[in-house]
Amino acid sequence: MFSPSVGNQLTESGSALRYGLLDIKPIEVNETINRFGLKIRRTARTFIYERPKTFEDYISFTNNAIFEKIDIPERFDINELIKLYSERSIKNHENDIELKQTIEKIKKSKTIKRPLVSFIQFMKNRFESRKDKYLEFEAKRFLNSNFSLSLSSKFVIFDNTFYDYLKLLEKIVRWYELRASVARDFRMYKRNISEMKLRISPIIDDMDSCFFYYICLKRYITIWNSKDYQEIIDGPEFLDINKIDRNKFEKLFVDFEGELGWMRESIYNSEPSLLEKELNVDVNTKRMFSKLLMVPSFSLRNKS
Repeated sequence: MFSPSVGNQLTESGSALRYGLLDIKPIEVNETINRFGLKIRRTARTFIYERPKTFEDYISFTNNAIFEKIDIPERFDINELIKLYSERSIKNHENDIELKQTIEKIKKSKTIKRPLVSFIQFMKNRFESRKDKYLEFEAKRFLNSNFSLSLSSKFVIFDNTFYDYLKLLEKIVRWYELRASVARDFRMYKRNISEMKLRISPIIDDMDSCFFYYICLKRYITIWNSKDYQEIIDGPEFLDINKIDRNKFEKLFVDFEGELGWMRESIYNSEPSLLEKELNVDVNTKRMFSKLLMVPSFSLRNKS
């Protein structure tokens, strides 16, 4: 069964990265610690958050933008779809205890040497632990459809690109946070954090744009292959290319492909060493994808 919930963590990752790395403001706080019976006052460095909108506002805005981009069948109401997807994302976010705990650690960064590096490592490691699951998902989706293999291949490439994006962010954040940690005065500390944000902000913006077109394409296919709201939640049993408008699909696919190409070029221009690793990953991914397609349990009913 095609279940769109598999990719939800990517949405949370995108919003979480922006929140955890860009919406921060370094501050100094005075505190008193007890050492060997003596009370000692010291100044510590930590972060506060300046996010202007709630997570709910962010999700609602994103879903509104998506449904302005794609057409929907007459059997669905656009406001109900926005509500459906928003409520699901909010529920997933509220249940993501692991992510919330990681964010809280940044807020208590006085006790953590490199809170921002720890945060991006958490995001990268979590995505890495699920990569095989995403790959299996794409193989199942291809077998339960009559779409071209090139569509699933692009989604696999997106997953690999997202992983490289996380690795690039980790390297940049590590560099600037190390410089900040050895800064003697708070002015230099703030300067290094500000420079880090300026460096990664356009990279996160580019990935947000790429992810937007990725989601538009996936939702367009899902919604046009669903007979009711419940099937959107559960996922259609079969994805039929004949149920969609070919011209509109091609436009969405070309938009996504263009954004993906731009994102990959941006990443590998910033960090050329990732390109060689990516080529090796692509070879291994193709081999694993081929093996998954041969697994009997993935065999398709009514494949034509």
